[in-house]
Amino acid sequence: MEIPIRILLVDDEVGVLNALKMGLERGGIKVDQFDNPLVALSEFEADKYDLALLDIDMPKMDGLMLAQELLRIDGRLRICFLTAYGSRFENSYKQLFPGFESYCYMEKPLTIAEITKTVKRALGR
Repeated sequence: MEIPIRILLVDDEVGVLNALKMGLERGGIKVDQFDNPLVALSEFEADKYDLALLDIDMPKMDGLMLAQELLRIDGRLRICFLTAYGSRFENSYKQLFPGFESYCYMEKPLTIAEITKTVKRALGR
């Protein structure tokens, strides 16, 4: 039996957050969701998640900064980004995360099937 994927999902849009969680969980992925990146960071534990799925444009702390902090705690964590403002953050993403796969940078809107496929591919499943 395959161990379920466990992801940290952070997006400041509660409706998007709830829809993503429901869809991903239907696909067998365990999801802990947060609508506040600072709370997500304060409750984050190393080795708890396989992947973090982060919105980029959030108040208080953007997803790029959150990713850097999460990686300081758990350097093995895989990260995928979601954004509705792709071109605005693309250069920052490439500079901060030059080794990350380009498919882990997704532009909204996306279907749950597309996100699930990307998450599984990022984890080699």
